[in-house]
This record gives sequence, C-alpha cells and structure tokens, in this order.
Amino acid sequence: MEGINVAIISYGRAGDVSTLEVAPFGKLWVCASQEAAYADHYGEDALVVIPDELDGSLARKRNAVLDLSKTRYTLMLDDDITGIGYWEQGHDFWLTPEALEDVIMASFSLAEELQVELWGVQQTYDPRLYFPYRPFSLLSPVLGPLCGHIAPSLRYDEGVIAKEDYDFWLQQILYNRKTLRVNKYFYTHKKNNKGGMVSQRSKEKELAGAAALIKKWGSRIVKVGGASGAGASGKNILNTRIWLPIKGV
Repeated sequence: MEGINVAIISYGRAGDVSTLEVAPFGKLWVCASQEAAYADHYGEDALVVIPDELDGSLARKRNAVLDLSKTRYTLMLDDDITGIGYWEQGHDFWLTPEALEDVIMASFSLAEELQVELWGVQQTYDPRLYFPYRPFSLLSPVLGPLCGHIAPSLRYDEGVIAKEDYDFWLQQILYNRKTLRVNKYFYTHKKNNKGGMVSQRSKEKELAGAAALIKKWGSRIVKVGGASGAGASGKNILNTRIWLPIKGV
C-alpha cells in the first residue's frame, strides 16, 4: 500500500503467520536471528529485518517499527489475525484484502481529519457491540493487535511489561485527549496460539506489567483483580480495568 507501512509484528512463528492471508500486502517485521527461518517460508521480499537488540519485547519492537518506518502512516498487526469483518443485519461479513486496503486508507484519512495519532477497531467478535448510530468513538480502547499510527509523538514504554498497548493508549488519551476507534469493524485471532511473543509471557510477567501500570497511572485509573458484575467468577486475577477521569466517560 503506497504511503502506508503495514507492519506484521512476528516472532517465532515462521510458517504459521495467519495475518498474511488477511493482509498479504503487509511486511513481516522479524529479528535478524530468525530471518533465515522466515525467508524459507515467505521469501526475503516479505520481510523487514531488524537487529536482535531492537526485539525482545513488544514495546521495544513496536518502537523499532515506529522509528524505522519511512512514512507518516504505520499500521501494526499481530501475526495471528484470522479475519477482519463487520456485522450487517445480524450477519457477519469478512473483508477481502482489497476491501481491507480501502478500510485502512479511509481510517487513516478520518484519523487525520480528527487530528488523532492512534486508531483501531473493535477487539471482539460480538454483534451486540455494533451500533449503527455509533460508527466511531474517541475514548474507547485501541490495542496492539490492530493499531494505526500517524507520525506519533509518543513511544511505547518499555518498562511496562506485557501491557504496553494499554499504556500507549492511556498516554494518547492523556496528551492528545482522544484516539479513534472505528466501531464497525472487528478482528479475530487464533485461540490458544502457541509461539510468538506470547511464548515470552508468564503469569509473573503479566502481574508485573499490571503492577507497573498501576504504579505509573495510579490505582484509581487502573485496577487489576477479579472481574465484577453478574456472573463473574472473580478468578481472573489478570483482568485489567481502565477508568478514564474525563468528563462524560
């Protein structure tokens, strides 16, 4: 896509990158030590290779993508996305690569008009989250699996382990007062997917990341603990809830 860096962030999944089927126009961003394995499956032309020292964590790799991007527009995608779709009259529809290109370009254009640095889509395959009268929102979470950046002035905090996308979104809300989430579209990804950056994560790292978020933003903004509400078991200690102290939220 001319003028847009579509970066598929990948690690340890040579031969198992489902996102390339959804967005074949994207490039795989991989570390130098894994170049040969990825090249065997996808060819050198499909890769953007970065030094190993710029890899190692999602925050560091995302910063490398932003720093090395040669264009104003960067779209980051996880490597395990299986589809990007939308709901219409109770039925799900899935974007072809050609249709996805149109959505990406239109979303960047809308983000420019709204003067935001970060945009994304819904994170859940659920028709109850689609409202025809709410086509987009300016304070809803925009997270790592699909996130568009426009010449961002901010960077991912490498001190926030495993929760770098939540932190980056909060930074955007604090400094720019808004982000853009295009509510019509959603993405799906592989469940219980092995390998990848998730292989570097653990319960201890997740808890450390949550603790780092609370230390940085305060327990009033970020809460971690058992889910609350009807039907909640309260057992998901890694559940993260965000509260924005902005009028109207």
